[in-house]
Amino acid sequence: MVSTKSFWLIAYPLVLAGFSTPLLGVVDTIVIANTGQLTAIGAVAIGAVVFNTLYWLFGFLKISTSGFTAQALGKNDSILVQMSLFRPLVIAFVVGISFLLLLIPIRETAIHLFVTDSSMADSVRTYITTRLYAAPFVLGTYVLLGWLIGHGSVRTALVIQVGGNLLNILLDVWFIHLFENPVAGIALATSLSEVMTFGLGWLFVQGRIMFSSQNARDLMNAGSYITYLTVNRDLFIRTIFLLLMTGWFTSLGARQGVETLSANSILFQLQYLIAYWFSGIGQASTVLTGRAIGQKSKDAYRLTVHIGFRFLIWSTIGITILLSAGQNGIIRIFTENATLRSTIESYYMWILIYPLVAGLAMLYEGIFAGIGDARPVRNSLIYAFTVFAIVIILLVPAIGNHGIWIAFLCFSLTRSISLVMSERRKRIHLFSSSRLS
Repeated sequence: MVSTKSFWLIAYPLVLAGFSTPLLGVVDTIVIANTGQLTAIGAVAIGAVVFNTLYWLFGFLKISTSGFTAQALGKNDSILVQMSLFRPLVIAFVVGISFLLLLIPIRETAIHLFVTDSSMADSVRTYITTRLYAAPFVLGTYVLLGWLIGHGSVRTALVIQVGGNLLNILLDVWFIHLFENPVAGIALATSLSEVMTFGLGWLFVQGRIMFSSQNARDLMNAGSYITYLTVNRDLFIRTIFLLLMTGWFTSLGARQGVETLSANSILFQLQYLIAYWFSGIGQASTVLTGRAIGQKSKDAYRLTVHIGFRFLIWSTIGITILLSAGQNGIIRIFTENATLRSTIESYYMWILIYPLVAGLAMLYEGIFAGIGDARPVRNSLIYAFTVFAIVIILLVPAIGNHGIWIAFLCFSLTRSISLVMSERRKRIHLFSSSRLS
């Protein structure tokens, strides 16, 4: 039976693991920011946003793997449990290799969209090229983590992610002094840590694998991949709109100048940390919702939603207090440059508001992943992007960068409202059908 204790035992490692995910970009930004080179700061910040956004496009590999694995376990179907790992792992490596084949178009498109200062272009090229070589392993790690989370092995997922991030920190500090070009050193350190994180994850997973002739036949069945991708189509579309929003946000910030771009990118790293914290709560809800669906338990589903909401409220209060009380210290962690700190302070208020409007979206995305219905998630992003575009058009010409942040907050609030309303309607459908008892 779901309880606050059982939710917490799953949630806290997921929250910590989720919180550690964007630390790769954050650590890169902090280390490079302390060199005091604004061009290098901007280049790494742009690169970090590009990769966070690019990998978000295939974030469904982690989300859906968790949901499908939890449901397979709820049905006690061992073959389905194994295929919930193998099938998305094949897709992850195919997509990652495709990224490598498209390296030049990806890199040059990013430079065209985000780089307004020509002196920054070469550094951005170096960062993107170096990090993209790890793409197959990053996406593969998403699948491994999703499979472990679906099993409820959240502490193992935490060990893998924290271990990878600690390695990244060590390599960042070492390589920035080892290489004449600090951007190249930072990029190589992060890329190596991503590859080694996959290796660590595989060590934990391989003992649970039971590959059979049935698995081999399923892997050779092209139709099964089409079915898998069709199921995840809505999550893919959802992330395209997320990609468009983030790209537009970064591009508009770049037009405001190098200092504003750097400030926005640093604040956006804080946004990633907050978002992934909330996503950890959402992933805990995915696991327990998936089990409830697999077991056809109405009470377990309702209790999961209720407890997840309570965890979200307390997290929002805690994060808001921490961000408010620790403003000066947080900004100093990222940079000692007085001009850049002043620019960050000018827009810091928007990060204080972000947890209040965005948390529900992360929680309910997790719930819908457990249900196995991504259409409401897709629709919420379409509505949110429409609102974002309207606010951008109305406010940015008048108030500049503040208008960009207001548009982003409206985007986040629209997602939350849409998903809460969709879950209310979905709950009625679930409980009026034969799916749940």
